[in-house]
Amino acid sequence: MKMTITMKTIHVLNLILILFSICVSANDEGFVTCGSAVKFSHLESGGLFLASNEHRINSGSGQQLVTVSPEKVSTHTLWIVKEGDNLEPCRPGLKIPYGTKIRLTHLTTQSNLHSHHVSSPLTRQQEVTGFGGNGEGDHGDDWVVQPLRGNGQYWERGVEVTIKHAQTGKYLGASSQAKFTAGNCGRQCPVMNHLEAFGRARADKLSSWKAEVGVFLSK
Repeated sequence: MKMTITMKTIHVLNLILILFSICVSANDEGFVTCGSAVKFSHLESGGLFLASNEHRINSGSGQQLVTVSPEKVSTHTLWIVKEGDNLEPCRPGLKIPYGTKIRLTHLTTQSNLHSHHVSSPLTRQQEVTGFGGNGEGDHGDDWVVQPLRGNGQYWERGVEVTIKHAQTGKYLGASSQAKFTAGNCGRQCPVMNHLEAFGRARADKLSSWKAEVGVFLSK
């Protein structure tokens, strides 16, 4: 069964997260599941969240800007977990095995987390953007999640993971030293004090994430 995200669904999820900002599940098993709307916290920065909105990058590809945001309660930090590009739709509520290709679709803009061989604006690492529309995109939207330690079978909430870009092999990362400021973004910067999201060559403290807050679906 293919899950369709409608504007009504978006409004309901927005309301839930604004009111509660907690994990919601009909049968809490502690796993990240297909169709869930998840917030990804970045560990090195102290728990800032992967975010996006309608803003465009003023350099490189010019695609939708993805950052790591200090906003704790915002629907701009919600991402829907889906099957990889051109794969069979995964059943809502199904646990995600580590190593599986997935897409992360931004809840409010419906673009996919994306990367490609273009330099990022601040650190000149690999650009990470939002791409496509209504959840549709290409192979550059595929990512693979692996635990930072251990060898569990399924993606668990609250466990430190890496998020690796399937096509280029770069790891989703950010750094508290790579922040958008008035000096590098202008006085009217729409993402002031956000961190740059980038793809980096190795898995380390800058590419460590947790998925522990969101609306988690169960079978």
